[in-house]
This record gives sequence, C-alpha cells and structure tokens, in this order.
Amino acid sequence: MFQFNKILFAFFISVILLANSANLCAHEHEHEQAKGKVTVENAWARATFALAKTGAVYLSIDNQSKNDIKLLSVSVDPSVASDAQLHEILMQDEMMLMREAEDGFEISAGSSLEFLTGGKHIMLVDLEKPLSRGENFVLSLIFEKNKVMRVPIEVKDAR
Repeated sequence: MFQFNKILFAFFISVILLANSANLCAHEHEHEQAKGKVTVENAWARATFALAKTGAVYLSIDNQSKNDIKLLSVSVDPSVASDAQLHEILMQDEMMLMREAEDGFEISAGSSLEFLTGGKHIMLVDLEKPLSRGENFVLSLIFEKNKVMRVPIEVKDAR
C-alpha cells in the first residue's frame, strides 16, 4: 500500500510539473507574439447633433511588428454612413485645410499613428442617423495585402 501511495504521489507531482512547464511555454509564445502585434487603442467616435451628415472617429494604431505597414482605407456598415474616409489637416498658405488622404498612411515598424481631434481623423460621410452617446458600431481598417482589422467604436460625448 505504501509503495502504491509513493507511485501515486510521484504521478501527481509529474502532472503538476508538466502542466506548469506547458503553461510557461504558452506564456513565452504569447509574449513573442505580442512583440509583433498591430493593435488599436482608444477608439471612439464623437457624438453628433440631430441634423449632422458627417461624423469623426479617433483612435491610435500601434505597429509593434518588424515591418512597416500601410493603412489604405477604412469602411463602416452602410447603416452607419455611406462612406468612411481617412482625413488629414494640412497648412497651406497659412491656412489650415482638411483633405482626404487618398494614398493612406504609412506606419513604420515600432511606431504609432494617432487619429486625434484637430489632426488626422476618420471622417464618416452621409450619416444614416446621428451618432448618439453610448451607441457602438464597427469600423474596418483596410491595410495593404488585404489585411482587415475590425475595430469596435463607442460613441462618446466629447464636450
């Protein structure tokens, strides 16, 4: 009986050690994957007034991969707006101009691209209805090589 208990004890210890080593390997794999991720943070849209036909989305794209990437365009479901566009603010002849960034934006390896109020932003054109605080919708970020990232957007009151 004593011999059986020793074998059973050794078996349980082996199982526990094996489970812990598998867990450590999985953690290392996750860490290595995290080094190469492209992530989106702080994604939100500004609430609009009742008759607004345009809206704006802001977010940050963090490229922690080893490669430069290019954001080509954005899109939303037609139930939100008829079009979504990448926009930038430029200074021309001492005047601030907003224009569509038709060629998209490069994001170098290890850097971030910020879409902020008063700067680069995502314009929603021909809204189907006003953007109301607390609502959510999905924005698709379209990158080179047919890579698409679907991002949940929360509508916030920015006042």
